[in-house]
Amino acid sequence: MVAATRPIRNFLPGLLVLAGGVYTVYYYYMYWLRIYGALCLPGRGDPVLVEVTKGIWLRLDSLLFPTIFGVFMILLGIMLVWKRKFGVAMLTLVLSLGVINWPGFFLAAAGAALGLVFWRKTLIPDIDLPKQALGWLDEKTAGARLRSFRELPAGEGHRLYAFKNEAGDPFVAKAFLSEQAAAREAEALRKATDRGLPVPALIAADRDKTETGAGTLLLKQLPGGPFLHPLDFDLWADELAGLIARVHAADPAGFPVAPVKSAGPEIPGWAIDRTVWERAARMAESVPADSSTRLIHGDFEPANVLFNEGHASALVDWERAGTGPAQLDIGRMRIALALIHGRETADRFLKTYRETAGGGFAYGPEWDIRAIGAWLRETGSAGLAARWIPFGVTTLTEEEVERRLELFVKDLTGE
Repeated sequence: MVAATRPIRNFLPGLLVLAGGVYTVYYYYMYWLRIYGALCLPGRGDPVLVEVTKGIWLRLDSLLFPTIFGVFMILLGIMLVWKRKFGVAMLTLVLSLGVINWPGFFLAAAGAALGLVFWRKTLIPDIDLPKQALGWLDEKTAGARLRSFRELPAGEGHRLYAFKNEAGDPFVAKAFLSEQAAAREAEALRKATDRGLPVPALIAADRDKTETGAGTLLLKQLPGGPFLHPLDFDLWADELAGLIARVHAADPAGFPVAPVKSAGPEIPGWAIDRTVWERAARMAESVPADSSTRLIHGDFEPANVLFNEGHASALVDWERAGTGPAQLDIGRMRIALALIHGRETADRFLKTYRETAGGGFAYGPEWDIRAIGAWLRETGSAGLAARWIPFGVTTLTEEEVERRLELFVKDLTGE
C-alpha cells in the first residue's frame, strides 16, 4: 500500500504546481490574442483596461509580468518534481499568492500545500536507526534534537551520526551491524580511557535485539575530524607516528588478542606482472623474530585519526583493538599513506615512529607485503579507492590504486 502511494506523494504536488503555471501562461496568452489584437489598433497606442478576474482590473501592457510569473511557477513545479523538499514547497506556497487568476492560484497553492504535508519529514535528516535506539539516545542525552542529526563518513560495518541534545551538548551515535563488534569496541574504549589514551569517551552502550540484532554506542563528540589533505606532509606523518607510538606504549594487560589477520597477498586478477606478486608472497612467509606483543589499534589508517588545529587529537574505531605486533599497525598505515600520498610520506611516517618508539624497532618489507595482503582481502571487489572517497580523496581512481600498489610491491621485492 505504501509503495503504491509513493508515486502520488512524490510527484502529485509538483505536477499540480506545474499545471498552475501552465494554466497561468495560457490564461494571459489568450488575453493577448483576444483583446490586444482586437482593441489595440495601430496608431492608437492607448492602454486598454481588461478585467483579469472578478473585481481585478489591469492595464493590458502590464500582462507581461503575470505571464512571466506563470513561467516561473512552471519552473518551480519542475523543481518540486525533481527535488521534493519541504523548503521548496513552502517557497512555492508563498509565491502562489502572486498568481492572480483563480484556477492557476488554486492549482499552485494546492500542490504546494500537499508538498508541505507529504515532505514535512525532510525537515528531519534520514536517520537509519531503529525507534528503540532513538528512544534510548533521547533518554541518555536528556533530549536528542532530531534536526541536529548529521551522518558522518564511516567505514564498513557501522554508521556514525553526530547530533546535539536540547542543551546543545555534542554527541556521536555509532550504530553497528554486529552486536559482537559493538561489544568489543565498548570494552576497548573503556580500557583505553583508563590508560589515558586519546579516544572518544564512551557514555553508554545499548544492545538492540528487537529490530536489528546489533548495537549502538553513545560517545562524547570530540573536536576535529579526519584530515587526509595536509599542507605539510612531513608534519602530518609525524603526528600520526607520535599518536600510534603512544598507543603501543600503553599497558596491553586485559586486552584480548586483536582480531587482525596478517598473511601474504594472493595474486590479484588485475595484476600485470604476476611474478612480482609471487615473489612478494614468498617474502611474506618469513616473519622477523622481533614482533613483540603490544597494545595495537588494529585498524590504524588516516581516516581513523582525528585532527584538531593541526595536531592529531584522537584515534577512533577501536573495534579491532587488542594485543599483537606493533608492526601490524605500522604496515596498515604505511600502505594507506603510500597509496594516497606516495612512498615518501609512508617512509617519513616509519622514520618518525622508529625515533619515537626507540628500542631498535625492527621493520622489514615483509610487513608491508602482509599489510597489502590484508587490505586486498578486506576490500574485495569494492576496491581501495572507494574506501577514502567519503573522506575527500576523490581523485584517486581504482586503476590508479592498482598501478601504485603494483609499483610499490615491485619496489619492496627489489625488482
